[in-house]
Amino acid sequence: MALQALLLSVDPHAQETLHNVLDRANIDLSLCSSAEEAITILNRDKLDAFLVDCDDIEGAPAVLQQLRQTKINKSAISFALVHGKTSVEEAFQLGANFVLDKPVSAERAARGVRAMHGLVMQERRRFHRHLLRATGVILVDEGTELPVTITTISRGGVSIECSRRLDLGGAASLRIFLPGAMRSVQAKGEIIWATEEGRAGIRFQVLAAEDLQQLQVWLEERGLPLGNHGAMFIDATAQV
Repeated sequence: MALQALLLSVDPHAQETLHNVLDRANIDLSLCSSAEEAITILNRDKLDAFLVDCDDIEGAPAVLQQLRQTKINKSAISFALVHGKTSVEEAFQLGANFVLDKPVSAERAARGVRAMHGLVMQERRRFHRHLLRATGVILVDEGTELPVTITTISRGGVSIECSRRLDLGGAASLRIFLPGAMRSVQAKGEIIWATEEGRAGIRFQVLAAEDLQQLQVWLEERGLPLGNHGAMFIDATAQV
């Protein structure tokens, strides 16, 4: 899955250069032109990187400060674009991980993007190592209750590991206990992939609105992807 980045800039050269660099790195870039729009996005959408043109847009430095205060993007990698008004030291004090001088050099931008990509992947691996300990049980359609390890979760479904192969296309019922949540999330779904080793993916088919809301809030509070297909590993248990 491609990484996601947002660029706050009205500079055509910066937009074109960074779009080309990020595209070669398989990173999807979105554009916005005002600090207000950027703050709305960073409080709403989980992204991997933010690139902020600090000197040409009113209020842009505040976007970098706001980034570190959000629940879902506080660990995102940030770039500050500067050309005299904001110093490199000031950019780092605002929370930037990288600073690019304008006009933006494709070579320097590429070096920064490679470093950013490495940091994002390192953070994802850290989540994976820490969260593989999740356990629980699942009820499959023949009425068998099985202990499982939950490996990923999103609002669209879960991936699990258990002691035997599950039947592809079969039904499954789960009750998921999320750490820190007041109540469990109950879901029913279809087994959409399965391996001989007992790994399987379950797509949610029945998930009440209040359960979906609780799951979404839980993911947002931990800065985890909401996506309907894949997600980070989580520290959660599930049982019927």
